[in-house]
Amino acid sequence: MITTAALIEKFKYALENKWGYIWGTAGEKWTEAKQKALEKTTDADRAQGRKYGSKWIGHMVADCSGLFSWAFKQLGGYMYHGSNTMYLKYCNAKGELKKGNRTDGHELKPGTAVFHWNGSTYSHVGLFIGGGEVIEAANTQQGVIKSKVTETKWDHWGELVDVQYKDPEPIPAGYAEVTGTKVALRADPSTSAKVIMRINTGERVKLEEPPPEKWDYVSYNGKKGWMMSKFLKEG
Repeated sequence: MITTAALIEKFKYALENKWGYIWGTAGEKWTEAKQKALEKTTDADRAQGRKYGSKWIGHMVADCSGLFSWAFKQLGGYMYHGSNTMYLKYCNAKGELKKGNRTDGHELKPGTAVFHWNGSTYSHVGLFIGGGEVIEAANTQQGVIKSKVTETKWDHWGELVDVQYKDPEPIPAGYAEVTGTKVALRADPSTSAKVIMRINTGERVKLEEPPPEKWDYVSYNGKKGWMMSKFLKEG
C-alpha cells in the first residue's frame, strides 16, 4: 500500500522542481528534439504543446493524470494514465465536492484525488495535499502548480486504489491542529515579532493559556510562542 504522505511528497517534489506540462507525458525530460517532433503534429489535443511546449525544454514534464501515473510508479504501484478512467475505475470511494467540502459530510482527506467534470467526462485531476491546497499539472502555460481546493473546477473527489487512507484522529481538548502551511511560531503576538520556528500543516500544538484576540499561546516540541488563531483548529 502507498501512504498518503509518500504520495504527497512526490507531488511536492514535482512542484518544487518546476515540472512542466505536456499532454500525454508521465514524468520524462522534455528535449528540443521532442518539441520539434511535437510541432510536426496536427491533432487538436497537442495544439497547446505546439504553441507553448518549448518553454519546458530541459524540464521534467507530465500531464495531470500522468503526474499520478509517475508518482505511483515511483512508489512501486500503478495508476492509469487518464483522469476519466481514474475516477470511474480507480477510486475505492468517490463523490461530489462543493467549495472544497465533500457533500456527504465527511472530511476530505489529504492524498485524495480531486477531479473536474466538464459535462461529459472527468477531464482534469489534481491531488489534495491538505491545508486547503491542491497540487496539479495544470496546463502547458503553467506547468505543475498549487491551487485552492475551493476553486469551482474541483467538483468531485476520489480515494485512490492502493492508497492507505486513515481517518483523522480527533483533536484532544486543549490542543489545536495547524491548518496553514509552515505557520510561524512567534515570540510575541504580532506579525512583526521574531519567528521562533515554522510548523507544518497537520501538526498539533498545545494551547498554553487563554489567548488574546486573534492569537494563541502554544507549545510545540518543548518551545513556546504565539500563533495566529486563524491557522489553528482547536479540539
